[in-house]
Amino acid sequence: MQISIQIALINIICSSIFGYFVGPLIRNIGYKFNVLDIPNSRKIHKSPIVRIGGLTIFLTFLIFIFAYFIVFKNSDIYIIESKNILLIIVGSISYFILGLHDDIYKSSPKLRLIIQFLIAFSVSSLGLNLSNLSLYLPFLGHIELTLPLFWTHFFTCFWIVGITNAINWLDGLDGLAAGYSFFVSLAIFVTSIILGNSEGIIIFSIFSGSLIGFLIRNFKPAFYIMGDCGSYFLGFILSTGTIYFSSNGLENPVPFLYIVALFSLPIFDMIYVILSRIIKKLNPLKPDANHIHHRMIRANISYKYIIFLIYSYCIFSLIFANSYIYNHYNY
Repeated sequence: MQISIQIALINIICSSIFGYFVGPLIRNIGYKFNVLDIPNSRKIHKSPIVRIGGLTIFLTFLIFIFAYFIVFKNSDIYIIESKNILLIIVGSISYFILGLHDDIYKSSPKLRLIIQFLIAFSVSSLGLNLSNLSLYLPFLGHIELTLPLFWTHFFTCFWIVGITNAINWLDGLDGLAAGYSFFVSLAIFVTSIILGNSEGIIIFSIFSGSLIGFLIRNFKPAFYIMGDCGSYFLGFILSTGTIYFSSNGLENPVPFLYIVALFSLPIFDMIYVILSRIIKKLNPLKPDANHIHHRMIRANISYKYIIFLIYSYCIFSLIFANSYIYNHYNY
């Protein structure tokens, strides 16, 4: 374990540095191929900005993961020990490509949603799913639920697709979606330490570092934004990562309260926005300017204070979730 944590710290530092310095290359590619986010009534930015910054996170993560596979292939800490790790990696690549296609060609929202569900269903069918849940209820204690096959796939698909799009909806303010994702990634990293899971320690140390390298250039005024390619990539890894690593490699039921606590911010934001659209008899999938950051801006809260408040909430949810996971496995 000590060796894994030492390597993890090196991973965080090196992937952060790499991600930071690859940023200008990605922005130049965005300008060269005119992959820009154009301002409109919903946008915070006042001028066109490169919208494929997520490529920085994607490339940094994959390069370091594959380098790690090569370097430690014949060692005791080689992390490809189950197909579920490959499912997370391959699924995240698929979601990234889907988002990149939208960033460049503006694909149909319905088509994107269908493809998201198909990928999520494939992952669920291959074993990475919410088939077993545990939750704590007052006076009843810990309860374990085994879901029927239909509901297993149903909830898993909606979890992956819902969380991915909820994070995508957060990406409307500089440093918001990337910062939030960093705290969730850090939470999974800490959870892996608590559970002694070397796979999670290595993967989410690299992932956290990849986010740091991007995030440094994403604060206002943003150097570039992550785009759908970035938010889809983050959403898939985080939604599936919480399933796999909170259950210690699917050896235990997934702690329901843990995963809901970590994603409570985008979940509640998504619920509020969808319900408000339905009440107003609008298309619930049609974009608007009613997300949490839009409402805070309209309340005349400054950018720095918005980031402070949301990051503070993220830290609180991180502490709560990991306290819960520690007590959950020690009750």
